[in-house]
Amino acid sequence: MNFRFLMPVDAYQSVAVLSIFQFPVNKSWWALGQMGKSALLNPTPKGLRFGKMLGSGRGGFSMVPDFTRYALLTVWNTTQDATQFFQSDLSKAYSTQTNETYHLLLLPTRTHGYWDHANPFSVTQNITDSSLPIVVLTRATIHWYRLPEFWSNVPRVQAIIQDSPGLLFSIGVGELPLIQQATISIWENLDVIKNFAYQKTFHKEVVHKTRTRKWYKEELFARFIPVATYGTYQGKDILESYFKK
Repeated sequence: MNFRFLMPVDAYQSVAVLSIFQFPVNKSWWALGQMGKSALLNPTPKGLRFGKMLGSGRGGFSMVPDFTRYALLTVWNTTQDATQFFQSDLSKAYSTQTNETYHLLLLPTRTHGYWDHANPFSVTQNITDSSLPIVVLTRATIHWYRLPEFWSNVPRVQAIIQDSPGLLFSIGVGELPLIQQATISIWENLDVIKNFAYQKTFHKEVVHKTRTRKWYKEELFARFIPVATYGTYQGKDILESYFKK
């Protein structure tokens, strides 16, 4: 397994990796069991600073789980640690059970908030190239008494996101159904994210509600530059066009 790099990265640079695994239907229960026991993270791989195996929602961000699609989000001490793990026998054996795997090597460029009472991401580089694609992560633990209010707003917000110009990909993932949820999206560049944030009135209203109505017990926001990819998602590399520039 060899990552395709969009830009040079120091072998000793700390990185995050987003991995998406698509399983055949007849492997769905096996995959669920692997997630339940965090099989890819036990024992703890060398150089791992943070790791979560995550389920996903059907058709995007949904209350209904997709038992054939899972994600892995990891943070590593060095790029070398990350690439060695994904070349390991454990990682290869897991991937042989899938129809498709896709990995994104990420450098954090902005982050605030907490995940399990800490922020796992650290910004070590100031990357200002506005033509680069951007990965956005939002994650929250929702107060149980705000669950109906939160989920009643989800369908419209998701529809707005899916119809937004410049969106390349989005997925809803989580550790616990309904309560611990995250959205990961990939955008063409920083400008389209700003246009989405400033021009979508309903989305701004929902963001305001999260504060005034105190929906979240804990929340985190992070923005990344993808610097390398491996594999495919739905038959293609989501960032293929950037390799041709």
